[in-house]
Amino acid sequence: MKKLTKDKVLATIFIAIALLVNGIIIYHSCLTGIKSAEVSGSLTDTLTDIINTVKPDTITDLNYESFATFIRKGLGHFGAFMVSGIFTFLAVHYSSKHVSWYRYYWGMLISFIFGLTLASTTEIIQLTVDSRSGQLSDVLLDSVG
Repeated sequence: MKKLTKDKVLATIFIAIALLVNGIIIYHSCLTGIKSAEVSGSLTDTLTDIINTVKPDTITDLNYESFATFIRKGLGHFGAFMVSGIFTFLAVHYSSKHVSWYRYYWGMLISFIFGLTLASTTEIIQLTVDSRSGQLSDVLLDSVG
């Protein structure tokens, strides 16, 4: 029986997590505008309740809309793609670090190209979904994440 090395185990774990995170991102891009708004609204309301429990009146009617935009853009786009990028990089790194051509920067480049492709794909998907629109600004925000 072949011995599993630490790098192979880590590669397998990070590949699984990267696939899960990227699958969730693709799933959410396929939601209709109404369902997407429900998910974002539910998350925003939950976080508002938690924040206002810790420090009352932090999120009010005056700043709720800005907070909701931050949740949607900051967590939904930038944050999700940052998590995707981290786990995709770790998957590439631990899968390839023993390959002769591989260097650290190749992992970052491969991860960035994958992220840009994923961001573009999710926005193209949204062009075909009811009440959704693909946005170039979202592709850029996703790619930065």
